[in-house]
Amino acid sequence: MRDIKTGSVRRCIVGLLLLFPLAMLGQRARYSLDFTLSKKNFADTIAIVLEPNGNRVLLPVSIGEKDYLFLLDTGASHAVVYEDAMIAGCETVGTIDSYDANDQKSHVQTVKLPPLTIGSLTLTGCQATVQRRRVRHGNIDGIIGFDLVNKGLQMKIDVENRRLVLSDRKKLFVKEPGYRMKYRLRWNVPYMDVSPFRDYHERVRFDTGSPRLYVINKTSFDKGEPLMANREQIEGRCQGRWMMGFSGTETRGEVVFLALDSLSVGGYFLRDMHTLSTQQGNSHIGAELLKYGAVTFIPNKKTMLFQPYNEEGSCEVGNKQVEKAVVPSDDGLPMIGLVWERSEAYKAGFREGDIIVRADGRDVGSFMDYRRYRPINQHVYTFEVRDWQGETKTVMATW
Repeated sequence: MRDIKTGSVRRCIVGLLLLFPLAMLGQRARYSLDFTLSKKNFADTIAIVLEPNGNRVLLPVSIGEKDYLFLLDTGASHAVVYEDAMIAGCETVGTIDSYDANDQKSHVQTVKLPPLTIGSLTLTGCQATVQRRRVRHGNIDGIIGFDLVNKGLQMKIDVENRRLVLSDRKKLFVKEPGYRMKYRLRWNVPYMDVSPFRDYHERVRFDTGSPRLYVINKTSFDKGEPLMANREQIEGRCQGRWMMGFSGTETRGEVVFLALDSLSVGGYFLRDMHTLSTQQGNSHIGAELLKYGAVTFIPNKKTMLFQPYNEEGSCEVGNKQVEKAVVPSDDGLPMIGLVWERSEAYKAGFREGDIIVRADGRDVGSFMDYRRYRPINQHVYTFEVRDWQGETKTVMATW
């Protein structure tokens, strides 16, 4: 009996050893802050770059002997690199569940980056996810996520002075004036409370990866709508979709166009602001907030500090409403995902579901072709589009 048991144990061990390499192939990665910093007791000021014609912050970084521009994205828990432009020297770690801007879950590869330098600070062993991007945005080579702050670094984003301050000194920003608000982590990124209507508060993601000032989730809007004292803040409604993430475009549904009297962020009021609702993505504050004040994260206090550039209690935004949106169709073609009935595009003849086939006689064979198009201000384009019934029509409009 003893020999039989011994043989069984041996066979079991051999079986486990044979299975072990297979398990390694499907290894699950976890959110990791297991990277090291090259400095201690430091405060480093880093020059930043603003995205052309946009609000998002780009950080010059160095990996090996090459220089890159990484998007600073507080809505991303990890760093991100792109599979169509992989950085040499990345070490495969495993796979992890990832959520995009529409809260769509995907299973993605994770890697360890080679040593990455921001300013005079070098990060060694930083983990990143590998994403497939549906749209290429200018010169963005990757993403720096919120793991810098979760690691314990104080971070100040100051767009007016084109600088980012990183420090491991816990008391560096404690006495600075401004509007303080607590943030909470969800999926390892920051969420804070704002008030879009009187007596209504909602928790939103602070997401510098989004170029917009504020977007409200439709479910959240439905909860707050009964508390709206001024019903004229609702500019219109339509069916459509416009928000895009790594995993695709949001589902179709009712979109609400809003002209908010004000949005309260920690007691600071952003007045006369246009926005619209989204079906799947969480409500969020985006990079446009950085136009109006510096934002500092103090992780040991789980506090976000907003310092308005005008040193007052409010500011006028006066931004334009989003009137139309072009998204990829199921076939990867440029499709009108959203068009507001009060917009010039609607009056010209565009309708939801229209596929753009040509612009000024030039074929537009894919969504990427459309993204490469550089509209000329006030130029009237002649578009050839195909509607949902397959009929072709010509639409003349500025874009």
